Parts: sequence; C-alpha cells; structure tokens
Amino acid sequence: MKYMGSKRVMLRNGLGDLLRSESSTADRVVDLFCGAAYVAWFVATELDKTVVAFDLQQYAATLAGAVVRRTRPLNPESVVADWIVPAKEACCRMIGWKEANALDVKAPNTATWRKRSQELCDSDIEAEDSLIWRNYGGHYFSPTQALAFDAMLKALPNRKELRDICLAATIIAASLCAASPGHTAQPFKATRTAGRYLREAWKRDPFSYARKAVEELCPLHATKPGQARVADANEAARTLSTGDLVFLDPPYSGVHYSRFYHVLETIARGHCGKVDGVGRYPPAQERPNSAYSRKDKSRDAMNDLLKTLADRRCRVVLTFPKHTCSNGLSGDAIEEMAKNYFEVARKSVKTRFSTLGGNTANRAARKTSDELMLALRPRSRGRRQSRPTCSGTAKPRFPMAACVTDLAHSRRRRTIRCHTD
Repeated sequence: MKYMGSKRVMLRNGLGDLLRSESSTADRVVDLFCGAAYVAWFVATELDKTVVAFDLQQYAATLAGAVVRRTRPLNPESVVADWIVPAKEACCRMIGWKEANALDVKAPNTATWRKRSQELCDSDIEAEDSLIWRNYGGHYFSPTQALAFDAMLKALPNRKELRDICLAATIIAASLCAASPGHTAQPFKATRTAGRYLREAWKRDPFSYARKAVEELCPLHATKPGQARVADANEAARTLSTGDLVFLDPPYSGVHYSRFYHVLETIARGHCGKVDGVGRYPPAQERPNSAYSRKDKSRDAMNDLLKTLADRRCRVVLTFPKHTCSNGLSGDAIEEMAKNYFEVARKSVKTRFSTLGGNTANRAARKTSDELMLALRPRSRGRRQSRPTCSGTAKPRFPMAACVTDLAHSRRRRTIRCHTD
C-alpha cells in the first residue's frame, strides 16, 4: 500500500536476515510501530515466532491483525464470493449510484467532473450512514468509488477472521485508489499539472483492488497465533519482558501520521466526526498524536523508550534514516542514545523514502537515504558501561556479520509477495 517509510524493500536488503538472526532465541517478536505491517507479516509467516504488533492508529493494527492472528490460510475465492460479490451487487442498488455512474460515463473535463462530484456527494441524495460518500466522495474518491467502499464496509462478514481479512483488503484498496500523493494528507486538485493524476485515480476500480488484496492476504498466516493492538509504544514497552525481541521503526516526520492516513483510519474505525478543510480532516480529538512527531518531545520519547527496553532486558532491532529528519531525530543521534543502555552493532543500507507529497517543482517525491539498522543487546548486569562501535577497526561485542548476511551469498529464501507498496 502507499506508505511512507515502508520496510518492504529493506526486508529483502538485510533487515530480514537481521531479524532472522536476532530472533533465533527470542520467545516473541514485538513490533511497537507496526505501520503498514510488512515486518509483522514477515516475522509471523517466516520465522516461527509469536508476533505482537502495536501502533497508535487502528488501521495499522487492523492490517497486522489480518495475518498475525490467523494460523491457517483462507480460500480467497470463498472470501470473494461471500463478500465482494454481494458488496458489488449492493453497490449498484444504492441511492446515488445512477447519478454517480452517469458522471463516470460522461467523464467531462477534470475540473467539471470534480466540481459536479462534490456537489453530488454534498447533496442529500445519499443516506446519512454512508461514511465514505459523505466525507470523502468528490475529494479522495469519485462518487462511484465512494459508494463502492461504503458497500464493502456494510457487507463485512461477522466472522472475525473473515472480517479482519476483508477490512484489511478495504484499507489497502482505499490506499491504492485514493487521489492523493502517496498518502491522504490532501487530495489532488483539478489543476493542469495534478488533474491527470486525479483523473487516473478516479478511474480505478475499488472492487478489483480489494479482490487482489484478498487473493494475496488469504494465503498469508502466522505459524503461531499473535496479537495486534492499538497502543502508545512507550506504554506498551513497559509490558514487555526478557525473551522479547523488539522491532523499532519510529516515525521520522515532524507532522503527525494521523494527518497522512486519516482516511484509512476512518475506514478501520467505521466512523468519524464532521470532516473539515481541504484534507477533509476529522476533529482534532479523533486524530492520534505521537510524541515522536513533535520536535520538542521526540528525543525524550526515544530516550525513554530505549531505557525502558533495556530495563526490561529486551533485545532490539531498530531502523531509522541516518540523516536528521523533520522531527529532530537522526539515526546517528539514536545510536548515541542507545549506547547508554545497550551494546550496539550497526549496518547502513541505501533506501528510498517518501518526502510526503513533494514534486519536481519543490522537491522530489521520493529521496534516496542512508538507513541505519541497529542491533541492540542489553549489557550484562554489573558490567562496567562501555560504548561499543562497529566503525574503524573496533569490533562490536557481537558480530553484525552473524546478524546481516551478504545477500549475494545468502541462500535463497521464500519472501512475502504483496501487490501493495
């Protein structure tokens, strides 16, 4: 799915090997910032470990839970027959479908299409409980797309494992269909430069994307039953214990992630208050705030988290861009903090991350960056504190070579394939 800082590529570029090595003696693997859930899915399906995934937002816990809670595959054709087929049939009978479909067929110039779509979705033509139509139709989604997502939500199965899969597929499809630049901070405008992207997004079929998500989620399942919860990372860390391997991929943005993924959060929750502004944001009290996205609090939050994990005697794998990010943190700064509590080994890899809506006019949409991968192990009790390093000729107290193998010589392994990015 569209997600800034996704670890999907890094899992094939050393992170998967590091998690495999560091989890070999762990009882559980805990993902405290699970986000798009790629790491949680990888560990649950590949490493024969119990996974506990946490995130501040419901959509992330929903994505993780669709795989980590389930220990058997599901038949995708059965899910499609029980959910997508009746949702598609119901969509065509919904109030507003005839008018919405007529707009798609006429497909006037983009500015006119957008204006008439907003007028249609703002009218009283549709029932009050149509969540996506009422809040996002004519903005992130065309009217027909909005009705499709409303139909999917109304047709969700009651059986929990099926509901988890279908709701996760709805979130993924909405992410890929949203007319927005990599997230849902603001929809594309019908301008000369952005209009073509809006038009392209509005022509995508939500049911087709949901079906693809179902087909790829259904075969994925945990080897051991896990959990996925909504919680603050620092509070969740206080519940952990020796034997847990903790994966940390904290926010790097100085803007709260709830601003970028509020549409997905609305879908996951199934409700939201009155939306406002160009971005169609829900009320402030409904948008989770993280200390990691506040420049005045991020450093203290990170230090507190590392200290808590060291006190709980957890081993840690941490990833973060090496450069200073907009929230004031950098991989190098986090490494220095970690040395106060852990023995540290590091590896740097090249990756690309979202610049949150940048374009060729002001900045690139994606930027190449050095990303640090840190393996942290608590010091032995009573040992004099030292600050190990992997630079120069100094050797870490545990070899990174044992944690991160050279991919050119590593044995071929099965990897998770997902159409989302």
